[in-house]
Amino acid sequence: MELIIRCEGFEQRFGGLRYQVRHSWTLDGGRYETAYSWEYDHFGMRTRAWQDPARGGWYFEWIGGHVSKPCRDLIRTDGSVGTDVNGSSPYLPVAPSITRLIESHAFTDAVSVWWPWPAGGSAAASAAEVLDGLVHVPEDSWESSRWRLSESVAVFDSESWDRENPTRRVRIWSRDEAGHRQVQEAFEGR
Repeated sequence: MELIIRCEGFEQRFGGLRYQVRHSWTLDGGRYETAYSWEYDHFGMRTRAWQDPARGGWYFEWIGGHVSKPCRDLIRTDGSVGTDVNGSSPYLPVAPSITRLIESHAFTDAVSVWWPWPAGGSAAASAAEVLDGLVHVPEDSWESSRWRLSESVAVFDSESWDRENPTRRVRIWSRDEAGHRQVQEAFEGR
């Protein structure tokens, strides 16, 4: 019954919602941008669902992001959003709720027009740690994904989905000369 209620609630609240999330990054000094489509639908009576023996409850499949991937987008009866990483592994939480996932997507889209700095690696993580004046954005963050922001700089710090080899990925954007200078100094270790 809990699964039926969650599926119906998902359909009533989010069914038919569609949007694009722009992403920006740098590669070899060049700025690139792409957009991913998201669709909030499931397959009605044909929606696949699984019982979660480890945590209790159920989770079901929904359409989600339109990208080539080996995993499924899943929603658990506790409201969390997850994946199964490779199409057959156990449920892995990604976001605490659909609303928080949508908020994070909106933030990602908003900063995509800012200047993206080289992603990942220890250099970005070290630079992010010394950036001053950043405020935690709780409505767009959760345990494994955190946004911090100032007027000129945004930082997204997330953990990978790999249970065997967890890694940290840090993305930094700046939007004006003051932000560019602040991030450049952080990368240079000033």
